[in-house]
Amino acid sequence: MCLRSRYRVGSTERKDATEVLEINVADSGGLRLLRLTGELDMAGVDQFERLLPADGSPKAGTVVVDLRGLTFIDSSGLRALIMADQRVRDEGGRFVVVRGPDRVNQVLEMTGVSKQIELVDEPPAG
Repeated sequence: MCLRSRYRVGSTERKDATEVLEINVADSGGLRLLRLTGELDMAGVDQFERLLPADGSPKAGTVVVDLRGLTFIDSSGLRALIMADQRVRDEGGRFVVVRGPDRVNQVLEMTGVSKQIELVDEPPAG
């Protein structure tokens, strides 16, 4: 069974609709896939964190965050990824991040976040 949801979060600084964070969520078995589109910044971090499994259910499940649709990530977005990784792993799960566009990947590399989280080119099957 696969459940899908869509969430939109408006930016606090800009009013351009192209800069809104959109998060599509799909649950299938023990896999939760979050596809992020737009900007992962302070305006969208709370919504992103709420969409992570609150109790790690299913235990030892996999959370995949797909950054291929991101156009921007700031320090609050980086922190959210690191904290989500820690939270999911502490609950016995696996946290996987699908690389985004070059601009986003460069930020992950320059800040060292790419060494702290599991990065892949394509989402795992599930």
